Amino acid sequence: MNLVLVVSALTALYLVSQGWKNHLLLEKVNVYDTHILTDSQVKELADVREGSPLYQLSLLKISERLEKNPFVKEAVVVRALPYDLAITIHERNPIALVATANSMLSVDDRGIVLPVPLERKNDLPVITNVEAQLQVGDTVKGNLTQAVKFISDANDFGASLSASIAEVRLIGDNLVAYATSSSLPIIIGKGDFERKLLYLHEFLTKVAETGNSEYSYVDLRYNGQIVLGDADAGVSASGFRSPSSGISPDGVSEKVN
Repeated sequence: MNLVLVVSALTALYLVSQGWKNHLLLEKVNVYDTHILTDSQVKELADVREGSPLYQLSLLKISERLEKNPFVKEAVVVRALPYDLAITIHERNPIALVATANSMLSVDDRGIVLPVPLERKNDLPVITNVEAQLQVGDTVKGNLTQAVKFISDANDFGASLSASIAEVRLIGDNLVAYATSSSLPIIIGKGDFERKLLYLHEFLTKVAETGNSEYSYVDLRYNGQIVLGDADAGVSASGFRSPSSGISPDGVSEKVN
């Protein structure tokens, strides 16, 4: 008898709760943590109407619709009782623009290709001389991964240094950077970016501001030395000529790459 009473009570509570849920209608959608997408864009992607029964909405399907947008890494959708939905967006943040032969795209720190943000960020560096054919949603490969890694490491190094990088150009397997404060090509090469960013910081803060016209390029591929090339050397489309002089941050010079 006691078991029957318990089951009956639970059944009654369930029916009451279901009836209560059916009377909860969506009043508002709240959007959190967006920086690239606007609230109105997120709501349009979510595709839910005010006045819809709150408990008949599929939170999973709403998340899936949101995550089809290339800027959305993850969407968390919950019911904010009694009448609202809360949508928290974890976005993919572009760290650079990518200029190909026929398009302008952007890329995040994981190498995921994105559209250019609607409100284009003028402080993003541009990766140029990109021969690969890219589409939104691709993951970058080859020498383009080196450029993404270099820019990502520059962001980790510090805001002032990353903001000083205007362009990273692909030349074969090497990278050549251009700074906002200097017109000199800065040969980065490939890999060992932690050391090279330290040298780049030294160059930009101690040398570039002098504006010495005798130099035509900077080479950071030498361990222990920042090499300054003269007007007879330089950077060509196919490679690099021999250096002519240098300054040594730590007294040891050895070409790495």
